[in-house]
Amino acid sequence: MDFYPTAYRILKRENARLLRVFNRSKADLKEALDRLETLQQKLNSKSRLIIQDEASVKRAAQADVTLPPSREGFKYDYSAIVGDSPKIRELLRYLDHVIEANVPVLIQGESGTGKELVARAIHFNSLRRLKKFVAENCAAIPRPLLESELFGYVEGAFTGANRPKKGLFELADGGTLFLDEISNMPVEMQMKLLRVLQDGVIRKVGASSTISVDVRVLSASNKNLSELVEKGKFRKDLFYRINAITVELPPLRERKEDIPILLDHFFQRICEETSSAPKQIATEVIDVLTEHDWPGNVRELENECYRMIALCSGERVTPDLVSSHIEAARPTDKFVAPKFERIDENTLRKAVANVEREIIAKVLEKTQGNRTKAAKMLGLSTAGLIKKIDRCGLSVTVKVGMAKKKKRGKKS
Repeated sequence: MDFYPTAYRILKRENARLLRVFNRSKADLKEALDRLETLQQKLNSKSRLIIQDEASVKRAAQADVTLPPSREGFKYDYSAIVGDSPKIRELLRYLDHVIEANVPVLIQGESGTGKELVARAIHFNSLRRLKKFVAENCAAIPRPLLESELFGYVEGAFTGANRPKKGLFELADGGTLFLDEISNMPVEMQMKLLRVLQDGVIRKVGASSTISVDVRVLSASNKNLSELVEKGKFRKDLFYRINAITVELPPLRERKEDIPILLDHFFQRICEETSSAPKQIATEVIDVLTEHDWPGNVRELENECYRMIALCSGERVTPDLVSSHIEAARPTDKFVAPKFERIDENTLRKAVANVEREIIAKVLEKTQGNRTKAAKMLGLSTAGLIKKIDRCGLSVTVKVGMAKKKKRGKKS
């Protein structure tokens, strides 16, 4: 075999292979460059949007933007506290002074009134806002673990303490510690908390030395601490230490004018959270919810909003979506006896007829003219109700779809 022709063929095949590899690499490079150019275009487009957004933000900052009417006249930002009732405005005016005082605060109010929201407003408007806000529910921590949670522990302090742990006071150093449901704190822990408030030092579990901390303590309770002090269930000295300032939160039943505002706030937020279409609230729903006393306060109202939005299949929330226990708890109309200038043998008959007519008219209005439902609510047969409607001469409006058909009972 001749060496040179064989070598030539081998070189030719290798050149052809290298050319194919080069062409593929060239194509891959072109594709990569095209992708890079596309990404660059998208990036430039987003950059322009960001620049435009920054410019709009700057313009908005430079513009003469006024606060909403519900927040005019206050020093600090209370956007998380929803409401514009006189009691809420009085609370916010009080918080303007509380925020500026670097002392412990006791926040008292029924469950669900928003004690943590107030604590956060105090912290994030104060000079401590750049440091941590640490919140803990004293009732949620088992008693044996409460000390290590609050003060931390050193390595080897007890079985399982394989490494040191910072407590809540150390984590909140320079900031604020919010102790919710402080009334549930064991008496033995109350003494240790008192020492922290008095001396500004903590001792970790298992440690032989103390650590200095600078923490503003905000406490909250849904129980009357004064009564617990009298019963010996809460230390008197700690009580006076934690309530240098006391903030009382009004229950929702005392500020019912805030319910429509809260409904609008919750519906907007929940629809955004759940990616649901915006919902409209029927006026009848607002009326029903405003009449309720809300023993669970704002938290109960929020949960009711979650429920109604979850059950609503259309764009409008109607009264049938309201919880049955709220509807059942609605106060009944008070009866006011009619006054008569002259009493004779027909007075009683006329009074009974007037009351009967008024009650039937209200029930028919509530059932939108449905005589079967109205008869059931009144404990009558449908035929019996029709006779009473005819005798009273009532007009019955029956809604069919969007149209209204008006029927007139025969006058006897």
